[in-house]
Amino acid sequence: MTPAPAKHPPKSSVKETLTQIAIAFAMAFVFRGFVIEAFLIPTGSMAPTLNGAHIRNQAPQSGYRWNVNPRDTSGGPNSEPLSLQGAGQKPLEVHDPMTGELVRRREVPLAWGDRIFVMKYLYSIYDPARFDVIVFKSPLDPTINLIKRLTGLPGDMIAIIDGDIFARHASPGDEKAPNTWVLPGWVCQRKPERAQLAMWQLVFDSRYTPLNPIRDGSTWFRSPWTAGGEDAKAWEIDGRQNYHFGGKGPAVLEWDSVHHPVTDYYAYDEFAGTPPNANFPVSDLRLSTGFRPESANAAVSAVVESRGHEFRADISGSKVTLRMRKLAGPAPAPGEPGTAAPAGEWVTLGQGELPSPLSPDRVTNLDFWHVDQSLSLYSDGRLIAHGEYNWTPEERIVNTFGLSMSQVTSNPACFLASGTAYPNPRARFEFSGGAFTLYRTALSRDIHYQANTYHGDGSGNRHIYEGFPARGTHPASPCNLSPDQFFVCGDNSPLSYDARLWDKPSPWVAPMDPNVGVVNRDLLIGKAFFVYFPAPYREYGVPIPDFGDMRFIW
Repeated sequence: MTPAPAKHPPKSSVKETLTQIAIAFAMAFVFRGFVIEAFLIPTGSMAPTLNGAHIRNQAPQSGYRWNVNPRDTSGGPNSEPLSLQGAGQKPLEVHDPMTGELVRRREVPLAWGDRIFVMKYLYSIYDPARFDVIVFKSPLDPTINLIKRLTGLPGDMIAIIDGDIFARHASPGDEKAPNTWVLPGWVCQRKPERAQLAMWQLVFDSRYTPLNPIRDGSTWFRSPWTAGGEDAKAWEIDGRQNYHFGGKGPAVLEWDSVHHPVTDYYAYDEFAGTPPNANFPVSDLRLSTGFRPESANAAVSAVVESRGHEFRADISGSKVTLRMRKLAGPAPAPGEPGTAAPAGEWVTLGQGELPSPLSPDRVTNLDFWHVDQSLSLYSDGRLIAHGEYNWTPEERIVNTFGLSMSQVTSNPACFLASGTAYPNPRARFEFSGGAFTLYRTALSRDIHYQANTYHGDGSGNRHIYEGFPARGTHPASPCNLSPDQFFVCGDNSPLSYDARLWDKPSPWVAPMDPNVGVVNRDLLIGKAFFVYFPAPYREYGVPIPDFGDMRFIW
């Protein structure tokens, strides 16, 4: 039988090839224009969630890695950071955020900002959600794209109090109230779990205890966690990553809030200069440790004292209880009549059960959150118990500052913008049941949205409301959003020039929306969702992609 002739694929014409290329380009442009677009982060207003141009650092003693805003620039009104930092006579001097160690460096290559993907808003499918990280056209200059975190939604009234976001949905005529902060319906806005995890700022972790805390015969580093309790000498802390208690107890491990106050300090801002860094004490805290007892009857508590109250998680066996009470009042000065007000009654906010009781056979990782007027206890990454306390703005001001709302409203000079008005929080662990070891003992703080006053833009231009309380940070400067307006803040609050502080909008934007401190819906571009190309490392002048830092944005 004669074999059938082989079939050859039809030849493609030049016309068909060009048509396919044209279709591919058209689809790419449509995809870029309506679905996903790539952007480069230019500045550090969202650091450390997202990095603009920055300097990478690693401390030789602790091994901790962190980024810092550029120091050396080309100079002039539109200065750009130099590609090589610390190349002149003055070396870079940075401080390890974990230990305070001074690190000097020369000729450090500048790392560019994160490159991100942005999912464009398709309003027929989904709308922006609170605490999304969004990209939008700047109301001050629509030729510039900005990236911030969405904190206020259309129709909201927004109040920033003690670093937290409060919101209520406005009813017709509410904006005419003499003080909108006393209206009913205000709720402290709680961040979704993934967003909160991304926004915790590490203050100290025992894993970064320096290799050699003794230099030239003297101790240059001591842990900010200090021993307490009746048997304090039984603690082994200094010079150790894992803390051990060998006594019978009870025992206390307390954060040294005198020498290491918890503030909104950003290591990223070391070269920023202004606005002031580390200005506000922060009371939204996260206490973490891995607990391994040496007996089966151990118990542990994590405690935060702030805002005139004590907040705690008690763990005994497998039982978890979250509770709070009002702290006792201060004792009267010598010679003055009266007695100290007693502590309030305990209020239970939540309960739960660990998957397994505390045991000498394993390390139980405990994670206590006091944040956004709520308490949470996690064990090995799993939520065990959660509870909330729902103070109004007025109650938050009374408990935090000890002042009435009328005292605040009568002070348009805005003492809320002064960090000295805020109480310093205290944090500790309490233990009973004998000896134990702690691993990865850490304290983190939440992002604190600063109260502020309107000021110039740094180029000599005065704000139209110079010296007046920034938007949403005082009853005298209310933030009432229309159905097409949004409110945004930067994660790097001390460095972020955002909706709290913006001046009047550009003449191109004013016909659309003349209001100060808002983002109109028509300026929105989309939601940032993925860092697809972090700044590469450079070894011997060759860029090496940092695939390990590719991440979703929350």
